[in-house]
Amino acid sequence: MEQNEILEETRRTNELLRGQLLWMRAAAALLAVLLAAVVVCLGNTMNSMGRISAALEGVDLAAVAEQVSKLDMDAVNRAITTLDGKISQMDVQAFNDAVAKLNGAVDALQSASDAVKSWGEGVSGSLAGLFGQ
Repeated sequence: MEQNEILEETRRTNELLRGQLLWMRAAAALLAVLLAAVVVCLGNTMNSMGRISAALEGVDLAAVAEQVSKLDMDAVNRAITTLDGKISQMDVQAFNDAVAKLNGAVDALQSASDAVKSWGEGVSGSLAGLFGQ
């Protein structure tokens, strides 16, 4: 009886080991797919880096540095201050009123356009009735 118990225990162990082997193979396949995806992504990244590097090789950094050194920061700051002052002096209410009037004019123009279109369609229909007979 003891030998049968050992044999049965060995069979159960073998079944468990087969299941474990199946899951290990599935995990290995999944890892292989993930590794392939990572390799493809890295290849694309390296390709992009190569294109960026090639583009940067064409930049004349000495000329850029020279132009930056010529930049008059005081003039830039004065321009920004002037612009800021002009914006703060802008009459927002007058601007909004002008936009509202413009919208009204556009609406009136649209109404006139619709009226002309309607009249043209009426004339076209009448002429088609006259010449269609």
